[in-house]
Amino acid sequence: MFPIIEREELAPSVHRIRVEAPLVASGVQPGQFAILIIDEKGERLPFTLSDWDREKGTVDFVFIAIGKSTGQLASMNPGDKLDHFVGPLGRPTHIEKFGNVTCIVSGYGIAAMKPVIKALKEKGNSVTTILQSPDPERIFGREELEEISDRVILATGGDAGFTDPTSLKPLQALVENHKEQPVDRILIMSSFCLMRLCCEITRPAKIPTFVHLAPLMVDGTGMCGACRCVVEGETRFACVDGPEFDGHLVESWDVLMARRCTYADELIGQQSFQCATCSQW
Repeated sequence: MFPIIEREELAPSVHRIRVEAPLVASGVQPGQFAILIIDEKGERLPFTLSDWDREKGTVDFVFIAIGKSTGQLASMNPGDKLDHFVGPLGRPTHIEKFGNVTCIVSGYGIAAMKPVIKALKEKGNSVTTILQSPDPERIFGREELEEISDRVILATGGDAGFTDPTSLKPLQALVENHKEQPVDRILIMSSFCLMRLCCEITRPAKIPTFVHLAPLMVDGTGMCGACRCVVEGETRFACVDGPEFDGHLVESWDVLMARRCTYADELIGQQSFQCATCSQW
């Protein structure tokens, strides 16, 4: 059993939970995830880890309460226990000194990117973070991102139903200024739509762009095949081969998005942006 130490609501329907899991905390690296099961009848839920304390043996993750299982998780309190908590899983984010790095985040990625940014800074990189939120009321994590980033660009939408994610505009500006102020690497943790569109913006400039395909995962160990994707002509699994991949080498985005939308619901309110014809985003 894994006791919950803290639970905090960061924004409407967005929660942070801290769990006592010493073995997970002892080995986790930025970009990795864990899988939990709430009780004996619960489903497997994968979450990218957003913080950890190796000495105290605790790990944090952030999630959006959008269905039965995440709703149940959001109702739990300190002292409650999870039946299972397994990790760290997946490959860590590749960290080295690249130079100027841009991180694009929305939804779960706002918290999950924090340890990645910290690790990038430790290696001497300059980090610009583009923080996207559908409206001012659902912004969270801004202060923490401003503390660890060299610059934070806030991209906030207004009305639900807009079709152009606002973070594309600052990204386009960075790409257009690429020759004067080079961008050496881009990391994205957000909705599939946004990751795909960002890759198309950076492709002509040949800026290395890496996406986090965690939203595809179900089983988390490579057995169910739900997270399979084609990367440079080869079938890969986001949970064991990723979740980070070169976005310019990911193929069949339409297939990935259609598969992801299979599990979507008309009532789901995402933290990123919403296309007028798509309930997932």
